[in-house]
Amino acid sequence: MKSRTSGRKAGRPPDTSQPLHRFKAELFKTLGHPLRIRILEILRTGEVSVRDLLRELEVEPSTASQQLGLLRARGIVESRRSGAAVLYRVRDHLTIELLDAGRRLFAKQVQGLQQLLEAQEREEEVHAGRARRGTKPRRRLVMRRGPRNASDRGR
Repeated sequence: MKSRTSGRKAGRPPDTSQPLHRFKAELFKTLGHPLRIRILEILRTGEVSVRDLLRELEVEPSTASQQLGLLRARGIVESRRSGAAVLYRVRDHLTIELLDAGRRLFAKQVQGLQQLLEAQEREEEVHAGRARRGTKPRRRLVMRRGPRNASDRGR
């Protein structure tokens, strides 16, 4: 039975995982842009100036500024001034570990695709060898009961 005021079942404790789910969704949404990932990969070694980031990224300053601003607003990077330069760094090393996990997942998928491709190539080689020899692929014999069609009934 649902409580009229809360929209949840009576006697059930409140769902405290919602804020966590929202946080994770926002985190992955923020990390879901290739340029932001590139920025974080550059920052993985430590502080980098905006000038050096621009040289590495090869994008317009306004584009980099927009992406850096979003990463800063979400608390993923932080900045500081050093004279005339603005330096950025990753705020929490766990972000780098998350990127590393993504890299490992990607490598695992690529490895699986390579194995699939190799198996397909081996199969094609077998079929090509049969074609050169003029042999047909083996067919399984299927035992059937009764006649195959109406014309076989009289035989």
